[in-house]
Amino acid sequence: MITSPYVDCDESEWLSITKKLVDDFPLDNDLIVKVVHDAWDDIYTSSFGDDSIKIGSDIFLPAQATGVILEKLIAVRLHNICSNWRGGETKTEKDIVRKDDNYFSFEIKTSSSNTGLYGNRSTGHRSANRSKHRSGYYLVINYKLPKEDDKSNEIKKIRFGWIDDDDWKGQAKSTGQQASIGAALARLKLIIIFPRT
Repeated sequence: MITSPYVDCDESEWLSITKKLVDDFPLDNDLIVKVVHDAWDDIYTSSFGDDSIKIGSDIFLPAQATGVILEKLIAVRLHNICSNWRGGETKTEKDIVRKDDNYFSFEIKTSSSNTGLYGNRSTGHRSANRSKHRSGYYLVINYKLPKEDDKSNEIKKIRFGWIDDDDWKGQAKSTGQQASIGAALARLKLIIIFPRT
């Protein structure tokens, strides 16, 4: 299990710690942004089937399906740039794996909300026998999905940083299906890398 870089540090130091974590990451921000945009474009410029069906003009996918496809395309594009990167293959691995140094493996979270960052119910509930520890680097992508009445699509925001397991808060009800980290914490532990500010 990875030790949090924020442990024993005052909250006033967290933003500078996050900036250093992002600076120390082996992929620079511009490359991450390019990979995300290229993968996003792949979704909407590709076609499949005998009728050359296109996502975003012929069929419209929900946010969860779009997020899964985007994650897989990011993994392929990163692997094509450097074979040290690959998509996670088991439930215990992060979404993107750095083969020669697992410390830099990272999770991807996507959302069709403008600024939201959400995980599923299991993200907010910790148990000793869980199969996956999620502390570490995170790539967070917010986007606008095309719909039948508005076919425009865009990447609205890309953030990169570090989130610890304990940052996720599940919904109060045991039947709640969502977890989040909250806007205040996100501002301290995620750096906006797109759009440039």
